[in-house]
Amino acid sequence: MMGILIENESSSAPWGLIFDGDNKILVGDMHQIPVELSKDYQDKVVDVANTYGYYGEGIGLEHNEAVTESDFFDRLDTKKHKGSWDNILVSSDKLSKEGKKYFLYSLFSNIKENKRLDKLTKEAKEGEKIIDLLSRTIPSWSADMGKFNFGKSDVEYFLRKSSDEGGVDLLKIAKEKDATEENLKNFLETGESLQWPKNWKEYPYAAGKFARNATQLRDNFLINAGPGVYFVGAGHLKDIVNMEKGIKKGLKLIGGEKI
Repeated sequence: MMGILIENESSSAPWGLIFDGDNKILVGDMHQIPVELSKDYQDKVVDVANTYGYYGEGIGLEHNEAVTESDFFDRLDTKKHKGSWDNILVSSDKLSKEGKKYFLYSLFSNIKENKRLDKLTKEAKEGEKIIDLLSRTIPSWSADMGKFNFGKSDVEYFLRKSSDEGGVDLLKIAKEKDATEENLKNFLETGESLQWPKNWKEYPYAAGKFARNATQLRDNFLINAGPGVYFVGAGHLKDIVNMEKGIKKGLKLIGGEKI
C-alpha cells in the first residue's frame, strides 16, 4: 500500500481531505458538485478505499453525485462499499435518548438535493396537516433512517426547539397548515432559512443550534471511526480539525479552499 502521508505541494483538494494515519481518509464533498482531487490524491483515496472499504453519508453514497460523478468513482471496488456511515452511527448503542432526537434536524438540510418537497408532496394526503404528514413519514426524511421509532411527540419537540425566538413558530405552522405543495414549500424554506442562513457558521437561530448538536455527534463518530475512506459533507472537515479530539490526534485539513 502506498504511503499516503507523503504530500505534494502541487496536489489539489478544494473540498478538503483529512488523513488519519495511513489507513483512513475523510474526503470532503458538496453533494452535487463532483469531488475534485489531483491525480495523486485520487490514487491515495482509491488505494485506501479498495483496501479497507469506503462509506457514504446520509441516505447513501448512490444518492451523492459529488462522488458518483467524480473522476475516480469507477475505480472504486463495489465489493468494498460499506454503506452509510450515518447508518452505522444510528445503529449503534452510543446515542442517548436526547441525542437521537437531534437527527430530526435533517428535515431542513439539503432539501433541494434530497428532493424533499417532491417526496413529501407525493406522500401527502388530502386535508392532512403538515405535522401529521411529517409524523407519518419520519423514516423518509429523518437521518435516523427509521431506527429510533420516533413519533409525533418527537417531531413536535424538534419543531418547538427549532423555532426562532424572534417570532417564527414552526410547530404552529405545521399544526395549522394543510400539507399542500405551496404550504410545504414555504414551510421547508422557512426552516432551512433558520437552520442554514448565510451566516450559518455563527448559528444565530435555534434551528441551527439544534442541527449543530447533531453535527457534533457525527463529527465525533468520524474522528473515532476505524480504517477506510469516508465521504463527508465538506463543512464537517473544518469542524473536525478544530475539535478537541481532532487536535489531540493531530488531524490537519488539506486543501479545502472551496468549503
